Amino acid sequence: MTMRLLVTALVLWMAACAPGGERGAPAGTGGAASAELPVLPIGGDFTLIDQDARPFTLSSLRGKVVLIFFGYTMCPDACPTTLSKLSSAYSRLAPDERARVKAVYISIDPERDTPAVMKEHLTYFGVDAIGLTGTPEDTAKVARQFAAHFEKTADKTAAGYLMSHTVSVFGLDANGQTRVLIDYEASVDTVVKEIRALLAAA
Repeated sequence: MTMRLLVTALVLWMAACAPGGERGAPAGTGGAASAELPVLPIGGDFTLIDQDARPFTLSSLRGKVVLIFFGYTMCPDACPTTLSKLSSAYSRLAPDERARVKAVYISIDPERDTPAVMKEHLTYFGVDAIGLTGTPEDTAKVARQFAAHFEKTADKTAAGYLMSHTVSVFGLDANGQTRVLIDYEASVDTVVKEIRALLAAA
């Protein structure tokens, strides 16, 4: 089995249910201690609709480190935790580092997450993020590109249905290549190290 196939198999195998109905994915690839970050065989360019209801293409961020995660605004735990953790990580970066990093939040619940909803939701967190939504088909296509999973569950809350989904953050270098997968359980210190490893690889 080639290394590319081995990494792909690992990504798919680790996308199993995590506690709380969320979906897990592989842990990070070594952080700043990694002399050379691997190029993972997932990802690629895509176009969705941003929080201002305008088309957004991932390649427009070429030159920046990009942190992509999949979630939804009605998520009770994993998504706000991820946004809060990214906010804390951003606050620890130097101004010149922050200028080279962008978070991309892709909704896997386009039925409820309109651009306006995404825009308001992002105001609650101190992270420089672009909120994206699209048709169910377009969203599913992007998720497949990153070997991410999501599905509507039978669980019900006062706010309605819940979504099970991959909770890792996909770290892309300045060339748009996926280089690290930041685990949901990673500490803020680890997130900062991973971001700086991506910046060094840029």
